[in-house]
Amino acid sequence: MKARPLLPQVELPLATPAGRRVFQKLLPLVMATISAPTWSQATPGMLEEIVVTARHRDESLQRVPIAISAINGDAIAEARETTLQGLEFSVPNLVFGDTGSSGETFIGIRGIGDFSRNIGFDTRVGVYVDGVFAGQSLAVDQGLVDVRQIEVLRGPQGTLFGKNSSSGVINIVNNPPVLGEQSGEWRLRGGNLDTLAGSGVANLPLGDKVAARVAFVVQQQEGYIDNLFTGDKLMSNDHVLGRALLLFQPSDALDINFSVDVRKQHNDLLFLEPDASFENSVGNPRAAPDFVVDQDARLIDENDGWGSSLTANYAFDSGFVLTSITGYRSVDRKTGSDEDATRVFTLDARYFEDDFQHFTQELRLASPDKNRFRYVLGAFYFDQEAKTDRVVVLGPGFGGPPAGIDAAVQDSSVDTRNWALFVNANYDLTEQLTLSGGIRYTDEQKDAVISQRVLPGFGLAEVIDESPDRSEDYVTATASLQYQVSDAISTYFTYASGYKSGGFNVDLVRTPDDLPYQEETVDSYELGLKSDLLDGRLRLNLSAFYAKYDDYQVFQFRFDPSSGTTALLVSNAASVTTQGFEIEGTALLHEDFSLSVGLGYNDATFDDFPGGAVDSDTGALLNVKGNTLPRAPEWTADLTGRYQFTVGSVDSRLMINYAYRAEQFFNPDNRENSRQGSFGLLNAALDFDISQRWALGLYGRNLTDETYRTMRGISFLGVPFSLFGQTRTYGAEVTFRY
Repeated sequence: MKARPLLPQVELPLATPAGRRVFQKLLPLVMATISAPTWSQATPGMLEEIVVTARHRDESLQRVPIAISAINGDAIAEARETTLQGLEFSVPNLVFGDTGSSGETFIGIRGIGDFSRNIGFDTRVGVYVDGVFAGQSLAVDQGLVDVRQIEVLRGPQGTLFGKNSSSGVINIVNNPPVLGEQSGEWRLRGGNLDTLAGSGVANLPLGDKVAARVAFVVQQQEGYIDNLFTGDKLMSNDHVLGRALLLFQPSDALDINFSVDVRKQHNDLLFLEPDASFENSVGNPRAAPDFVVDQDARLIDENDGWGSSLTANYAFDSGFVLTSITGYRSVDRKTGSDEDATRVFTLDARYFEDDFQHFTQELRLASPDKNRFRYVLGAFYFDQEAKTDRVVVLGPGFGGPPAGIDAAVQDSSVDTRNWALFVNANYDLTEQLTLSGGIRYTDEQKDAVISQRVLPGFGLAEVIDESPDRSEDYVTATASLQYQVSDAISTYFTYASGYKSGGFNVDLVRTPDDLPYQEETVDSYELGLKSDLLDGRLRLNLSAFYAKYDDYQVFQFRFDPSSGTTALLVSNAASVTTQGFEIEGTALLHEDFSLSVGLGYNDATFDDFPGGAVDSDTGALLNVKGNTLPRAPEWTADLTGRYQFTVGSVDSRLMINYAYRAEQFFNPDNRENSRQGSFGLLNAALDFDISQRWALGLYGRNLTDETYRTMRGISFLGVPFSLFGQTRTYGAEVTFRY
C-alpha cells in the first residue's frame, strides 16, 4: 500500500521566497478590498446565507474550511447558461477550454487540469450531479436546467470525493421535487446565429407522499466559422437535455429519490483552423482570415448520454442519517476531423468513437449535526467499461485511392474497478476552535486491451497488440484547524493530499513504451478567511494556497522533426508547483444594488520536466523547467453588478458582468505558436417581470466581439492551428410561470 505521511515534512508556503511573494501580492489587495469603500449605513437588508454540501452534510458556506464558490440557479438562468462550460468566467482560477470536441472538454482549477483525449486518461476535476460522478471529459459539460446550485471546490478533494478530484470538484445540485406543489416555468429564447431555444420545468404532486419534477432544455444555434468547401457554418451549439425526478417520502424519517436524464449533442465542429501562414503557403488565401476554413472532411461531433440514480436517506431518532446513492451513467461520442486541414482529401480522421459505461455505489453514515464530535463514515465502489474505435483514412492527396484507405486503426478497451473506505470528522475543541480531519483508502485495478495498426511512414508503431494491467492502492488525507473569531468571521488552515492513478495512453502512439504512465501525488496547503461584515451587507472570502505535485501527468503535442509529425504523449513531469490566492466578495451597496467581485492569482510552473519539449531543428529533448503549465493564466477576474428598479409598475433587473483572463499557453513548451494573449469579455442581461406569470428578458454575451483562442498548437501533420471562442451573441427571452 502506498501510504503517505499525513503531514509531510516540507517547507510551508511562507517559508519559501516564492510563497512570500504570493502573500506580498495578496496583502495590499486584501487591505484595499476591506478599506476602500464607504458604505451607506442607511442601506437595509442582508446578504442571504449560502448552504453547501461539500462535506456531505448541509452547512453554511462561511463555516466550511474549503475554498468554495457557489452559483445559485437564479444567476445561472439570468446569464442564460445552458451548459456547465458557460460558468468559466464566474469563478476565480477556474478555466474551461474547447478542444474542438465536446468529448474533450478541458477543466482546470488553480492551474491544474486536463481533458480525457482518450479512454485511458482520467480527468483531474471531478464533476458530480446530485452526488453521482458524471464520468470522463465526454460527460463533464453537463446541460443546465432547473439547477438549485453549483458548488466549485478548489484544491484536492480526494478524501470525500475520491477519484478524479486531485485539483477540485464541481458539484451540480438540481432542484428536487416538492411535495404537494403544482408549479412550472416555460422559457422561449431567440437570438443571432439563428438561435432558438426552449426550456420547461414542471413540479407535479402525486398524492401526499409522492411528487415528480420534469425539466428539459432544447437549443439550436448556428456556428460562427465559415467552411468554404461545403458552405456550412461550423462550431454550432445544438443540444437537448431532459430529466425526470421522482420523490417518495413514506415517512418523516425516509425519503427516496429516483432520477433519470438523457442528453444529446450533435454538432458541426472544427478541430483545426490553420493559421494564415499555412493557408497562404498552400495557395489558399481565401481561407486565411480568422473564422474561415476550407476543409473537405466530414466535421462532426456527436455526444449522447444518459444516466439514472437512486438516492435514499433515512434519519434515525438518534439524529444519525444513513445515505445510499446508486448511479449508472453511459456516454458515447463520435467525431470526424480533417487532419490535413485542406479541401484536398489527404488524411482524415473518419471517425473517433469512444464509449463509456460506469456503475457507482456509495454508502454514508452521518452523525448528528449538533454534536461536539461530528463525522461521516463511507464506502464507495466504481466499475467502468470504456471502449474506443478510431480510424484515420489516407486519401489521394497522399497517394491513396479515391475512396481512401485505412491508414491508422485502433480498437481498444480499458476496464477500471475502484473501491474505497473513508471517514471525515470535526471536533469542537472549544466554542471557537474546531479540528477537522479525514482519511480515505482506495484500491484500483485497470485492465486494458490495446490494438493499433498503422501504415508505414507516419512515425507511429505499425503494429501493437498489448494487454497491460495495473493495480494500486493508496491513502489520501486532509486536516484543518478552524477558528471562529466571531459569529461573522472565521479563519482556517487546511492540508490535503491527493492522488491520481496511473494508466494507459490509449492513443495512436510511436512505440508501446508510450502507452503506460505513472501515478501522480499532491500535497496542498491552504490558508483562508471567511467573513460577513457591515451587518451582513458585505461578504468577503479570501484563500491563499500552495500545492506541490510529484510525477505530474502531462498531455502534450510534441513535434518530431524526423517524421514531420506530432506525437500525442502522456508523460510524467518530475514536479509541478502551483501557488496563489483568491478573493471573492459580494457587497449590498443599496437595497437595490449589489456588486460581486472575484479575483484569482495563480503561479503554476514546472519545477522540472526533462523531455517536455523538442528542439525543432536538432530533435534534441529539452527541459521546460520554469515554464507555465498549459491553460494556467496568472490572473483571472470577474466583476458583476446587479441593479433592481421599476419601470412604471414593472419590476426590472439589470446585470452587467466583465471577465478577464491573462496570457496563457496551450502546450508545455510555452512557444508563441501555443500562446493566447490576455482578453476580457463583457456580458449583460436586462429582465422585466411584467406580471406574476410573465417575464421578458434581453441578453448579450461577448458584447465587444472580442477575438480570443480556446486552443492553439501544431497538429499531427505539423499544421499550425487555432480554435477561436464564440463571437458576440444576443437575443431575447419570454418566460411564463404558473
